[in-house]
Amino acid sequence: MGFVINTRHRLEQNGRAVERIASPAAHTGGTFGSTPHILIMHFTYGASARSSASWFQNPENTSKSSAHVVVDRDGSVIQCVDFDTAANHAGNSSWGGLTSFNTKSFGIELANWGYLKPGPGGSWTSYTNVPIASPFLAAHKNGNPYRPSDAAIGWEPYPPEQMATAVAIARALAAKYGVDTILGHDDIARGRKWDPGPAFDMARFRTQVLGGRAEDGPNILTVRSPTGLNLRQGAGTEFAVIQLLADGTQVAPVEHRSSWWFVNVLDDEGVAHKSGWVHGAFLA
Repeated sequence: MGFVINTRHRLEQNGRAVERIASPAAHTGGTFGSTPHILIMHFTYGASARSSASWFQNPENTSKSSAHVVVDRDGSVIQCVDFDTAANHAGNSSWGGLTSFNTKSFGIELANWGYLKPGPGGSWTSYTNVPIASPFLAAHKNGNPYRPSDAAIGWEPYPPEQMATAVAIARALAAKYGVDTILGHDDIARGRKWDPGPAFDMARFRTQVLGGRAEDGPNILTVRSPTGLNLRQGAGTEFAVIQLLADGTQVAPVEHRSSWWFVNVLDDEGVAHKSGWVHGAFLA
């Protein structure tokens, strides 16, 4: 893809600046106090990258939302906020003992309708009635945005071209700023946001961006605790328990803080279906 970030904190592709539709200064948080190492992934819940970038400029955008870049379905990209500036992409948010993620993270938006509406004959459409021919069917890890909360519903898939661009931009952020943590909006605003949703393979995306797999096989650890291991919302026993992981459960480590690990919990097919923090003493 050839993405790099220049000295002006703007994205270039193959030596040329990407298209820029700048969000107003009032729709940003000003210059970062310290360089973030966290990246938050989103879907736009909209028609195109251009429509979302234009909305960020719109005076009717009373929430003053913005994002650093928006990636369209064909892989084209628009930058809206320079990478040295806080974008208003996270809202009320908390994770791992941290809050106020607008000031602590970069935000990438992917043009995507997100969760879909069921129609006759098993059909699915966006909320604007755009038909989605081959939706991704799954329940959201935090519960669906509408009932039934735990049944498979339709989500717009992410095209390979879009994902390849997102990976390349995330790698550029890691190279320039040391990004080492990638989360979804649904990780930091549980119950309020559902993006990027189950159609986004977060475990694979993290691996493609940050590595973490040995040449001779996947980087997977196993829970070793006869009584089970608590999966928590943060790195410490003071955080709420998400689930008790059974002895033998396989997890993919993402990052660690002291003796605590943030992991993706894998199902029998090796697919991540839940994320949280566990104590590393019980992993092997």
